[in-house]
Amino acid sequence: MDAIIRYTRKVPSWKMIIGIGFLLASVYGIIFVSILNGLVLFVMSFILMKTDGSEIDLESKTYRKTHSFLGLKIGKWQPLSQTEYVSVFATTEDITVRAISAETTNSRDVILLNIFYDRNKNFTAYAATNLKDAFDVASHISDALLIDLLDATEKGNFKWVDKDIYREKGEILYID
Repeated sequence: MDAIIRYTRKVPSWKMIIGIGFLLASVYGIIFVSILNGLVLFVMSFILMKTDGSEIDLESKTYRKTHSFLGLKIGKWQPLSQTEYVSVFATTEDITVRAISAETTNSRDVILLNIFYDRNKNFTAYAATNLKDAFDVASHISDALLIDLLDATEKGNFKWVDKDIYREKGEILYID
């Protein structure tokens, strides 16, 4: 597994298409119309296509919350202080599409890995749609950071996972 684990929230396809259109129009505007018009279109493109996420460097035990635009990520690396546990959490991710007079929200199931630190502060370290993939990454994180692993995929039924058994056999067994 990688020493750096990355999570970036996905930008909906319709936002990417419109954002790329604005980006191309901004280049045209800067070259042929006026710099101001091109910059306005570029800002609109940036607003549509920017996203956030996080990265964890397991070797140096640091993390950063990132802001991303067209694959360029910025964020300040900070030490992971007093990590307590990693949680595998099942939820839905909502994507809202708005028009002038209408709005619709589409949902998709997603499994998030949250790292808890400093007495209940947390950040999302990874997202997956496959439960096995989520537990593999969570097990890797918990081993590297020497922290516990919590299965919170069932609503209201949280269980601590025996990491040693999972690492050896790939089976989820719980600690009583």
